[in-house]
Amino acid sequence: MPSDRPSDIDVDYDPETERYSAEFDPEAVTATVAVVEVTAAIRDASSMSHDPLFEVIDTAAVDRLCRGSHDADDVAIEFTYLDHHVRVEAEGRIAVSPLDSEA
Repeated sequence: MPSDRPSDIDVDYDPETERYSAEFDPEAVTATVAVVEVTAAIRDASSMSHDPLFEVIDTAAVDRLCRGSHDADDVAIEFTYLDHHVRVEAEGRIAVSPLDSEA
């Protein structure tokens, strides 16, 4: 069962697309914990200083979709959080881009 506790997730940045990306192990950490960690890394701030993710999206539903969809490559959830567009893919990828940089 995935953990609700933070883990170290490496975040990469592509200056050409202005997009951050990260991968996480859906068997080790929940998708919502991964999103909070990635956005904290992007903002160089503690995850405790963020607005709660559950105020933006049903976190239990996100975790259920990601946890139950490991074989489905096309399962993805997109939403806005902390002035960023966030895309979470069930197989363990997250893409984050500032809202003003999307084309």
